Amino acid sequence: MDFFVLLTIIAVFYAVLLFLDFTFKSCSHYPYMMLIQRTGLSVGPFQLRWYTTSLNRLILKMSFWQPKFQTNWFTFGSWITICLIIPSICLVIVSSVQLCKKIFTEPTSELSSNQQDTLILEPIVPGINLPMSDLSYYIFALMFSTVFHELGHALAAIREDMHVEGVGLMFILILPVAYVHLDDITSLPSSKQLRVMSAGVWHNIVQALTAYLVLILLPFMLFPFFTVGHGVMITKINTRVGVNGQGGLVTGDIITKLGNCDVHDFVSWIDCLNHTKSSVDSGFCLSPEFVQHHDETKPVHYVDEYIINCCDPNSKTNLCFEYIESLSNPQELPNHSCLNVRKVVERSTSPCDADNQCSSAHCYYPAIRKNHKLVVIKRQKKNEVLFLGQPTELQYISVTQYVPKTDYLSNSIPESIEKFCKYLIMFAGGLAVINVIPCFYFDGEKISRVLVNTMLKEHVEHLSVRLAISICLTIFGSLMLIIYMTLGFWSLFKIIN
Repeated sequence: MDFFVLLTIIAVFYAVLLFLDFTFKSCSHYPYMMLIQRTGLSVGPFQLRWYTTSLNRLILKMSFWQPKFQTNWFTFGSWITICLIIPSICLVIVSSVQLCKKIFTEPTSELSSNQQDTLILEPIVPGINLPMSDLSYYIFALMFSTVFHELGHALAAIREDMHVEGVGLMFILILPVAYVHLDDITSLPSSKQLRVMSAGVWHNIVQALTAYLVLILLPFMLFPFFTVGHGVMITKINTRVGVNGQGGLVTGDIITKLGNCDVHDFVSWIDCLNHTKSSVDSGFCLSPEFVQHHDETKPVHYVDEYIINCCDPNSKTNLCFEYIESLSNPQELPNHSCLNVRKVVERSTSPCDADNQCSSAHCYYPAIRKNHKLVVIKRQKKNEVLFLGQPTELQYISVTQYVPKTDYLSNSIPESIEKFCKYLIMFAGGLAVINVIPCFYFDGEKISRVLVNTMLKEHVEHLSVRLAISICLTIFGSLMLIIYMTLGFWSLFKIIN
């Protein structure tokens, strides 16, 4: 399912909802009217809204838990939020510059590496830069982030003797947005206003840090049930990878070594993949006796301009190897030998290259295409798998570093926790950064107004002037966010095209 199919499904869904809502309301359908009234549901163009006052008592009880701690908690959070304003503005400006480079310059390896080293904000849209398979994580992580954000506002407001009228949840397309109705906050002192308005951002910061901590400690938390650090387990193999046939890799195999690179966890797996793609081909040190007894050379012929074949074309186990003569100890040996690949791997004493020759043996290179490599993949408690092809194909093997200790546990459990934590960090952190920027209808608008009024009270006498300064600051922040969002969706539009 791509982005446009998803949009079509969403449009049809809301069109049906609006039609049914209009029909039942125009007919004054009593069961439907009672359902709407009791549940607090309402339907609008591309939005589904739920509002309730039934949670007010629960939120009130939560606000009475450790009242002194909560007061200090929201006070500390207001200071952290204030300190986040300038870094957030700088991050949006840097992100806009990076998005400009991404849009108006041709992609190069140097630019790509620089972008990877730079932390930027970028809109995430399912079906474009987010796999559709992760849509459920996307929705639940965003819902959890926005609910926790509004819970912070509600708890802080009650601590400051404000009345919470009700809470709600609204779906705009598929995006969940929580909200809370509060009394007028402008009657409160500045410090209390800051505590209430900063509580949402502060909760998102804590949420992102907690998810990051869980992500780091997850291997230790799952230690009684999963093994980590002794290889990676295959969870899925794409059909384009030529290692999933008979005698090849299968789901559940534990890879411990990729070529000459040891694999311990997911990070080392990625490092080994990159090393395999960038490393120079290595040969095999073979004894003269082994080559003499196992050589099955046929008449040498060229497959194409670069590839030489000295084996039976129908053979699936043998490969033509080229002898690399040692400069220090030259030997009169055939230039090419047809050998069984698995036996070569098993009997090789060590890898070799043109500069590092073998001791008491000879170096043989596989005669394969220039962009192909012979990679030995070692598995736990199984024979090695020999991969012959482009190393980039190996990146289509999905692996996990969590190996279940019993057959009753699914390896999808830690993967789901990891993925949810990553999306939670992404959305909670993003909401914190965006909301703290002075922008109309965002928390940053009210926070900046209170800060300007408080900091300039002794220097600027007239309230209208201080208000004008805060409005100018809000206009500046709003323009920055508009530019950033425009560039962000423009870059996504380029991906679609």
